[in-house]
Amino acid sequence: MRADIFMNVFHIISITKKLKWLFFLAGVFGDIGGIPHTNWLVWVFTFLALIEPGAIQGLYQIFGIFFINVSHKFNVPSKENYKCKIDYILPFPEKWTVINGGVEKKLSHSWGILTQRYAYDFFILNDEGKSFAGDNKLLKNYYCYGKDIIAPADGIVVKLSNKHKDSRVDGKKVYCDAWDIRGNFILIKHSDNEYSAIAHIMQNSFTVNVGDKVKQGEVIAQCGNSGNTSEPHIHFQLQTGKSFFLSAGLPIAFTNINANAKNNYELADKRPVANNLQTTIDNKFYIGRGLEVENVL
Repeated sequence: MRADIFMNVFHIISITKKLKWLFFLAGVFGDIGGIPHTNWLVWVFTFLALIEPGAIQGLYQIFGIFFINVSHKFNVPSKENYKCKIDYILPFPEKWTVINGGVEKKLSHSWGILTQRYAYDFFILNDEGKSFAGDNKLLKNYYCYGKDIIAPADGIVVKLSNKHKDSRVDGKKVYCDAWDIRGNFILIKHSDNEYSAIAHIMQNSFTVNVGDKVKQGEVIAQCGNSGNTSEPHIHFQLQTGKSFFLSAGLPIAFTNINANAKNNYELADKRPVANNLQTTIDNKFYIGRGLEVENVL
């Protein structure tokens, strides 16, 4: 099945959840009034109302683990067996901090979810380990909110979603006020079997459309908080195909970047950061959690 079929199903469920009490009452009063074949509405729409955002996509990710392993003959991409065909820079023009991500299991964004094995979550932190100033329930107070997102390499835009408002934020929980865990996203094809996906983008901030050619470093959108997220940030990954769920994630050795240990990172995250910076023989960098990184353009 194609991923967009699941998106359409979940979109229907999202609408259903908003109208759940209307459907529930229609079923109840239809049953009381003797209208045939209406009592089933109570059960169907009550069940659908219980489905949380991302549930169907979560099942699709589980299937993706099996599919990717089989399609790659249980030899999925790694830094030992795969090298990027072209050079990639970071998808932002300023200094950001890696909060999730790396090429080792202990640093990985989601090691077991093969499409996101080498994904990254980038935030902006101050030297006190905070990602915001003032009230953390206001999106505008997060340092990275509204910041520019740039193309990590030359390519062509093959998918784009601009349907979702920002999710709630309270500084504590992860919310998904969208029917797609990615929220607003963009997918760029850079070469055969190398596509970059960037998620949680601010609605109506895109400067490009599907079919547009983009140049490395070109501003393409702004950071938001749409989809499944705890606070504004950039989710970035490289993958083998168009599908967010059925494509294997690819390790990225970034070119022309500075990477240094973030001051007081432990105030924001106490997880280990060992071996989070590795240099390749051609002077590129595998980066990981705990580093403050920037492009050198």
